[in-house]
Amino acid sequence: MLAISPKVRRFRFWLRLSLAYFKRYQLRFAAFLIALLLVGFTGYKTWQTIAQNNVISIGFVGTYSIENIPAEILELATQSLISANQHGEPTPLLASHWTVSDDGKTYIVFLKDNLNWHDSTQVDASNISIAISNVQVTALNNKAIEFKLPSPIASFPQALNKPLFKRDTYYGTGEYRIVKIDKVNNFVKKLVLHPKDPKLPIVEIKFYNDQLQVANALKIGEIKYAKIPHAQNLESWPNLSVEKQTDYSQIVTIFFNNTDPVLSSKDLRQALIYSINKANFDGETANSPIPSQNWAYNESIKRYSYNSVKAKELISKLQTNELNLVLSVSPGLEDIAEKIKTDWQAIGVTVELEKISQTPQNYQALLAFNKINPDPDQYSLWHSTQKETNITGYQNVKIDKLLEDARTITNKDERKKLYLEFQETLVEDVPAAFLYHPYRYKIVYKNIQDMVKKLPAL
Repeated sequence: MLAISPKVRRFRFWLRLSLAYFKRYQLRFAAFLIALLLVGFTGYKTWQTIAQNNVISIGFVGTYSIENIPAEILELATQSLISANQHGEPTPLLASHWTVSDDGKTYIVFLKDNLNWHDSTQVDASNISIAISNVQVTALNNKAIEFKLPSPIASFPQALNKPLFKRDTYYGTGEYRIVKIDKVNNFVKKLVLHPKDPKLPIVEIKFYNDQLQVANALKIGEIKYAKIPHAQNLESWPNLSVEKQTDYSQIVTIFFNNTDPVLSSKDLRQALIYSINKANFDGETANSPIPSQNWAYNESIKRYSYNSVKAKELISKLQTNELNLVLSVSPGLEDIAEKIKTDWQAIGVTVELEKISQTPQNYQALLAFNKINPDPDQYSLWHSTQKETNITGYQNVKIDKLLEDARTITNKDERKKLYLEFQETLVEDVPAAFLYHPYRYKIVYKNIQDMVKKLPAL
C-alpha cells in the first residue's frame, strides 16, 4: 500500500472540515452570497444613476453628415474662424482679423495667438481642415490663411462660420471633445462629448428627423434639453422649464409662383397678404426678407397690416368671379395653413391645402420655413438667373442690379444703401409674403437646469 504524503492528508483534512461546515451552515452561506449579490447589484445601479445624472442629453432636428453639422450644434466642441453677431455682422472667433484685396477676390484670415487643439498641439494654419466650394484655400504661414474667390462676394466671411477641426481628426478647440460618433448610413445619430473640466457634465447630442420625434423624446426622458418651434403641449409639464425665444434665422414665408397665370397679378398677391391676420401666429411679425435686428434692415418699408377691406378692394380690380388657389404646406405649418385658408376664403378665394415633404417643382403658393443667412445678401433667392433657388420665378431688372452691386461692394455703408432700396422694391412687388419669425422654445428638465447653466455654450 502506497504511503500518503503529509500534504495530501492535510488537504483532505481541510476539505472534509470545510464541507462539514458548509453542510452545517449552508443556509447562512446562501444568505451571505445573496446579500453579496444584492449589494453588488445595488452598487452598480447606483453608479449608473450617478453617471446618468452627470450627463446632459440634447435633441436636435435635422439629418446631417459629420461634415455639414451646423456650427450652433458643435459650439461646445470647437469654433469657427468667423461668426456673426445678433445684427448679422461678421465677428472674429479663432481669427484675430482679416483683410480683403481691392478687387474683393482675396481674403487673408489671421489666427489668434496661443490656440491649441484638444491633443494640446498648436492650431496651425496648415493643419486646419477647411474646404469651400470654388474657393482656393492656401496656408501662407502658420498664422495666415488665404482664400481666393473666382469673383468678389462681400458676404464671404459668413462662409467661414463653420466648425473647424484639426486635419484628419475630430480634435477641436472648445471646452468639450468629441469621443464617440454613432452613424446610420453615413448620417450622424449621436455625438458624445467629454469636457476638459471634470466639474462639467458629459454631453450627448442626439439627432431626430422631425420636431414630433424630439417632443416625444423629451416626454419619455430620452433627452433632457431641446429647442423646438412649438411647445404648447409641453408648457404645462411641471418637471419642464420652457423659455420662448425668437428665431431670427428663419422667416415663415408664403412663396408665390410669379409665373402662375393667377398669381402673376401683383394686385392679387397684395390682396392675399392684406387678408392675413398675423396676430394669430406663434412668432414675431416679419415685414421684410431681412430681419429687423439686421444691420441692413429697412425701417421704412411698406407694411401689410391686416386689412380685409383693402384686400377685397384689390380683388375687385381683377374683374373675375372665381379665384381658386392651391397652398402647398411644408411639415410643421399645418395649423398656420388652416388659419391662412380661413383668411383667404373670407375675401372670396377658394383654397385647397396640399401637404408636401419637399419643395415641389410646380406649385401656386408655398408655405414654408425660409432659412436666411446673417448677411443680407439674398442673391440666390431673388436674382432672375438663379433658376434652381429663385423658386418664385421672380424677375425684376432693378432687383437684379441691386443684388449684383450689393454683393460685390465691400464698403458697409454703400452696401446698406443698396439693400434698403432692394427691400423697398421687393416688398412693394410682393413675390412672397413674409409672415413671421417663429418662436423657438428652449425646453429643459428642471432637475438639470443648474448643469445646463455650467455649459460654456448653448
